[in-house]
Amino acid sequence: MKKVILFSILAIFTFNVIAQQSLPTAAQYVMTSKGYTINGEIKEGVGYVTLRSFLNDGNERLDSVWMDKKGRFSFRGYTEQPIPALLNVNGKKFYRIYLEPAMEMKLKINPKKGKFEVKNAPLTDKWYSLVNPDGIEDNGVYLARLENWSLNHPEDIFSPDIMSSYLAYRWDYDDLYRHLNILKGQATKCYFYFHLRKREEQLSKIANGKTAPAITSKDYSGKNADLTGIMRQNKYTLIDFWASWCEECRENTQKLSLIREIYKAKGFDIYTVSLDDNATEWKKAIKEDNITWSNVCDFKKWQSPIVKDYMIKAIPDNVLIDSKGTITARNLDPDELREKLAELLDYEGYSVTGNIKGINEGVVGLTLLLENGKKQHHTTRIKNGQFHFEGTVAKTCMGMIDLPVKDGTISFFMGNDNITIKGEKNKLETVRIEGSPSQDAFSSIANNCNRQKNPMQCLSDYVRNNTNSIYAPVIISNYLYPYMSDEDRTTAINSLNGEAKTMYQYYLLKQDVQQIEDNRDMLTDKAKDFVLKNLQDEDVTLYSILPNNDYTLITFWASWDNISRNRNIEYVRLFNSHKKSSNFGIISVSLDDNKTQWKNAAMADGLDKWENVSDLKRWSSSVVRLYGLNAIPSNMLLDKQGNILGKDLSINEIIRIITNK
Repeated sequence: MKKVILFSILAIFTFNVIAQQSLPTAAQYVMTSKGYTINGEIKEGVGYVTLRSFLNDGNERLDSVWMDKKGRFSFRGYTEQPIPALLNVNGKKFYRIYLEPAMEMKLKINPKKGKFEVKNAPLTDKWYSLVNPDGIEDNGVYLARLENWSLNHPEDIFSPDIMSSYLAYRWDYDDLYRHLNILKGQATKCYFYFHLRKREEQLSKIANGKTAPAITSKDYSGKNADLTGIMRQNKYTLIDFWASWCEECRENTQKLSLIREIYKAKGFDIYTVSLDDNATEWKKAIKEDNITWSNVCDFKKWQSPIVKDYMIKAIPDNVLIDSKGTITARNLDPDELREKLAELLDYEGYSVTGNIKGINEGVVGLTLLLENGKKQHHTTRIKNGQFHFEGTVAKTCMGMIDLPVKDGTISFFMGNDNITIKGEKNKLETVRIEGSPSQDAFSSIANNCNRQKNPMQCLSDYVRNNTNSIYAPVIISNYLYPYMSDEDRTTAINSLNGEAKTMYQYYLLKQDVQQIEDNRDMLTDKAKDFVLKNLQDEDVTLYSILPNNDYTLITFWASWDNISRNRNIEYVRLFNSHKKSSNFGIISVSLDDNKTQWKNAAMADGLDKWENVSDLKRWSSSVVRLYGLNAIPSNMLLDKQGNILGKDLSINEIIRIITNK
């Protein structure tokens, strides 16, 4: 999941820290058998360790100790029931545990290699077996699994813990209310339940049907932009929370732009609140993403009063309000927003009405070019030049009208719009298409480029800067394709994402790329060499690594991608198990753009066992173009000669190949 989250574990709440509670006397401690001890050892540890215990009355207990010269430390305490806690090493590394009555926990921690070993702590073991990702499950599957577990175990103390630590940031008032009311028994008598109820109370103030808090802040030009003024001019306004440094937010901007184009005339607009703290980066992103609607920022990031008023815990996030400021919906993804606006603005279905003078009778066809290469055909009769179609489309697509005359095909973009087509039989090149916002937007792009000194370069720039746009694959297909080399075509088409992939033309272009790659594979199946800097700023080439191993795995990852980080754990295990027996090696290629973050992540994940390289250009990296990367994590298995043995393999598939089983 790409969503940028404000909090780490437990930070969704405001904590009340209290002093250490008085413990029983030594005699009472033995008699009650409720005491716990924690004996820990941190490799090369220097400094202090803090134990933050989360008590069932909603408060916390905070204890701290210094490590001895060998990195050893110890805690001793008392608890009537199992409670969660956090171990914190020097204010940097956090480790989750559960304290239990009569527990004698033993810990061994190696922060550099990310190792955390626990003994004599059954609840802590159970917690990690539950919340650790299962194999290679993606984030959506992972969160769904945790949610299902908590709903199926309503009396387990883990359930409110899971909700607060992993799920609640995504929920509005209704979601949180529904989930909390399923819990019962011990699950309703613990720290997390107590604080989730507090959050529920806060969310109730900004739930559907309540009035959205007022917002007045400075816009791009430095002027006050009042939310009230925007919302009163429209039937519905989306308050969108984003930041220049949030990748998913930037991707959403392109989708929101298309939705705004379609529904602006129907009474919809956007009011964007940025969580930036750097004016230069904020304004640069607005310009790059061509944001033309109101965009405000107070440069206080997560400490902004606006963020607190709306209880924003993660971005992207949004709130949909009506002209009176009443909250209608919250945290809608672009597809959900489109469906919601169609419902609210009575904008369901399309109608295409034509009037082509000079055609008396015949059959007219309407072909809808849909996602994944699908087509939908409709026919009707034309009489005295007039015809009519009605229906619905799930997403904006291309429509083609086939008239019963020579060269009588008219193509246009259409959604669930009221479209009129007017013209004459002998002058179809001058036909007018009205009522399609998406067609108007495409015509505007084409007309703007036609006015430029180099129209083709203008269109190329549009595709490069708007890879999410539904217009990008059409521009490539209709204008740029004949003038592009195979490599340029492949690069351009592989760069498309988001809404662009829903277009029929994308499907055709993707088939062409596959044909290019198939032809290329007939000539060679060897990996292309590259030269990248390692963590020591030394040049490393792929083919200098390959002779050292019978098998070499190239892994593509980044410090900012959680799925990649989870996969790194599997790669370390794979390497340790098969380095010697299978003469197996790894080289990791990072798509980071910050060397410090890259290095810290590589060390934390234990990747220092092999070579790590990067050109620190993120998705503009040379390896992205060289190997046509569309997503991470990804991998490629090679033999000693550089022959490609497989791409995007699972751990089991890798093991099968390198062990010849």
